[in-house]
Amino acid sequence: MPPQMTSTTVIAILTYAHVLSAMGWLGGGILTTFVLGPNLKNLPPLASFAFNAKILPRIVMFVQMMIGSTFLFGILLFYYTFNGEFSTLGSTSQGMDIYAGIILALVVAALAWIVNFPSFKKVTRISEDLLSRGGQEAPPADLAKYSQRARMGSMLGVFLLLVVLATMVYSSVAF
Repeated sequence: MPPQMTSTTVIAILTYAHVLSAMGWLGGGILTTFVLGPNLKNLPPLASFAFNAKILPRIVMFVQMMIGSTFLFGILLFYYTFNGEFSTLGSTSQGMDIYAGIILALVVAALAWIVNFPSFKKVTRISEDLLSRGGQEAPPADLAKYSQRARMGSMLGVFLLLVVLATMVYSSVAF
């Protein structure tokens, strides 16, 4: 009979999985906001369209997976840490910090799915269309509009995720 994992082992595994997923989410936001977005403007139009059509969807899918796994591991961690007793947590200051972090993370996820991902998808479609026509024509104004919308949404998301990180670190140190 295999040995059973202790509660602390499960919590440690879930904590690492949650933190690594959140790092992937934050890292993807930083990458798209502060590295790719500004530097794509420096590429020749054809290279920029090709990047948007081929690489951008993979980055978006990675960030979507990181958001999903962050919430999955976070929910499991929350459940295992507090043995399903969610109501007692709200009466402590650490619990209020955790709730604040959860609410902010939900806001950032909603922002990503409502603003960022649809904007990135439109950038990808416009770039694919331009590539299919040879990529020699000037990009439509919609491409710049959706790129800017995605970048602004990502910038706000990164800022809010840093606030979430601060609340989670503070609450974990306080425990």
